[in-house]
Amino acid sequence: MSLLGKAAFAVAALGLTAGSVFGAGAAKADGLYAAFAVSDAEWVYGVGVNEASYADAEAVALDRCGVSDCQVMLSWANGCGVLVESEDGIAVASRPTRAEAEQAAYEKLSEITPTARLANFGSSNFSGAETVRVVCTANAG
Repeated sequence: MSLLGKAAFAVAALGLTAGSVFGAGAAKADGLYAAFAVSDAEWVYGVGVNEASYADAEAVALDRCGVSDCQVMLSWANGCGVLVESEDGIAVASRPTRAEAEQAAYEKLSEITPTARLANFGSSNFSGAETVRVVCTANAG
């Protein structure tokens, strides 16, 4: 599946962005931070990881995204973030571990692509969904 031409991307991103940040879990004051920035026009993304603050992680992600309309879609601390896609759109989520983050991302994606839940059970070929990127801070659980 191509990252280009996601017709429902803007709608999906708007619907999922607000809920995605709140799944980040408790942050430690001396933690490591990460972020995904995404462009809805070009459908490119950038990642910042193992940064000293949310602001630093977001700035790096925006810079690496490299397109003027990039926006931070998810920031988290001390854990893993996952970006998943289907033909209908994308979703992001973060949790303390990779497995928990992937499960949460597919749950969010299932709001617009109901078969996305199948990807959690090894049926990604039938789900129409796939993991695009997994990013974990160095101190993830």
